[in-house]
Amino acid sequence: MRKADPLMADVRPAAGASTNAISTFRRWFNRLLLGCALILTGVGLYQGSTALAAKQVKTLTVRGDVRHIDTEVIQARLTPRITDGFMAADLRDLRDELESLPWVYKVNTRRRWPAEIEVVLVEQRPLARWSDTGYLNHQGQFFAATQDGQYAHLPLLSGPEGAEGTLTRRYQMLTSQLEPEGLTIDELSIDVLGQLSVRLMNGVQLALGANELLRRVTRFKQLWSDKLSTQTVEKIDLRYEHGAAVTFGHSALAMQPLRSRGEG
Repeated sequence: MRKADPLMADVRPAAGASTNAISTFRRWFNRLLLGCALILTGVGLYQGSTALAAKQVKTLTVRGDVRHIDTEVIQARLTPRITDGFMAADLRDLRDELESLPWVYKVNTRRRWPAEIEVVLVEQRPLARWSDTGYLNHQGQFFAATQDGQYAHLPLLSGPEGAEGTLTRRYQMLTSQLEPEGLTIDELSIDVLGQLSVRLMNGVQLALGANELLRRVTRFKQLWSDKLSTQTVEKIDLRYEHGAAVTFGHSALAMQPLRSRGEG
């Protein structure tokens, strides 16, 4: 029988050591591949974002159901603001720019691929004239604008600065009460004490004061339907606890049932 050579046994590699070396190599190789992949991905994203940021706007579309806004003027105004590129254009800045203009109520902006910016305009809807400086919209917000003849039929509201919203709500309440009676408000004003004065389209003036408005309007409607609608009335002062003072067309003062004058 042949004996094993002890020298040969010493130089034979261990199986476990070989396996560990291969595993270590594979781990480092995989890490290297992953690192390269991340670098390539980052470079690609950077190049892509750079190219996208440099992409110029080819089309600026301005649209909306508008009568008082010239869309061509809007396009000319916005063009210098989009020269930085399709993605670099500040859409919020565009909205703020346009919403500061008369007759512009709201603006919607968005990017449309591949190179269009779309601007949709919503025009103000005047609810009433405000003094001679502009209008109040449907939310009671003032916007300055040159008086337009097509809105001459709107009621004229006036009052101190900051009273726009309050007066709009008063107008809406009074309108809901008076229109069923066939009465329309021509002018409505509020003073610094909050007292309301109304002029109806038929020329009758109402002094409503500042308190218990619904109660006073209800009293007026009762007086109007029962006694006054067929007479020539100039003014009705409803600032009483129970009743009203009526001035007729020939300056004759009639006191409808009352007890004491209110505080406004």
